[in-house]
Amino acid sequence: MRLAWVYIPNGVVQDSWHPTREGRSWELTESLQPLEDVRDSLNLFTGLDREFRGGTGVHAQAGCCWLTSSPPTEALDGGFPTNKTLDWLISEQISGDTVLPTLGLSCNDHANQKETRYFETLSWRGPGYAVGPQKDPKEVFELLFGKPRQSTKSVLDIVREDASRLSKTLGAGDREKLGEYLDSVRGLEKRIQRAEQRTGSGISDPGPQFFPVKETSSKGIPDDRGQYIRLMGDLIALAFQQDLTRVATLLIDPERWDTPRMYHGVFDRPENHHVLTHTKGDEAKEKLRKIDRFHVEQYAYLVKRLAEIKEADGTLLDHCLISLGSGMGDGRVHDYNNLPVITAGRLGGRISPGAHYKFDGKVPLANLWLTLLQGVGAEADTFADSTGRIAEVLT
Repeated sequence: MRLAWVYIPNGVVQDSWHPTREGRSWELTESLQPLEDVRDSLNLFTGLDREFRGGTGVHAQAGCCWLTSSPPTEALDGGFPTNKTLDWLISEQISGDTVLPTLGLSCNDHANQKETRYFETLSWRGPGYAVGPQKDPKEVFELLFGKPRQSTKSVLDIVREDASRLSKTLGAGDREKLGEYLDSVRGLEKRIQRAEQRTGSGISDPGPQFFPVKETSSKGIPDDRGQYIRLMGDLIALAFQQDLTRVATLLIDPERWDTPRMYHGVFDRPENHHVLTHTKGDEAKEKLRKIDRFHVEQYAYLVKRLAEIKEADGTLLDHCLISLGSGMGDGRVHDYNNLPVITAGRLGGRISPGAHYKFDGKVPLANLWLTLLQGVGAEADTFADSTGRIAEVLT
């Protein structure tokens, strides 16, 4: 079993995200169109809520408490109800002797660290103990696969002779699978190396009339925003494939960060996601729809990548559950209602996909997290402010 959570900030445009039809006849809404090829692997949830605890920032709490196991009434970290998060609780159940208990990634490459850790930390070992995410693809690659020796161009040079000898002992099918895997690792390595060789600041030059060019200390981050996110998704896929870890989190962007961001292929100039949620008018709303769709496209890429990796009894996606969502429903009003949540995969046959579950708005998001916790075999009766599991999701 493999599980990952992909986080998007500032909520979504509600009427373009949630389907209206329930069950298995749900329609692909405007924001969800990129998921058409994998819709049979998905479950969608409408009407899941979370309670906001007063006294802390509404954006900060949306992100840092998305996966926390404390109910909103329990302030263990200053005013925040942070506690050991779902990724760590599930890791304790399924990680076994993997190299990494969890893999925490972030695509926040902003150099201006104007916000606190609560705006971009999804994973917590306990109250106040944030697990800082990895942001540099090169550093993640070296964490997973090792660092090339000075005399080599690739980490695969170190194992090339062994791989060649192993290949000769395999049947045609296994030999092809080994070749595909090595090609995937090398392809990923090359993409990171190309990013290192780039010039510029990590963004397409927007000109001084938009905002000061940010500087980034990383050399492994692609200039193109979508490429950066997809690269991180590929790292998760390969880590899952090689069983280096079975649990991962990916923050696509932090909450509330007010530095404009270039969405390559979507807009011809940088846009500020957070500010757009508070800007009136159809033009701003249409831009938000495009950003939502852009985020869904990156999630769809990861889901499809996992579906391409063949296993003896299906695909890697069949053994995964990859969740996409936000801790905020509508960024315009800062509410925690009707949170966007999608899951993809079957979790080794424990999850039945293909349906849209629509609730009355009084069902805690924690009910879904409890369901996943029980789905991996944990003896848990509650999670945070859960009122019960969503039984129909489990097979």
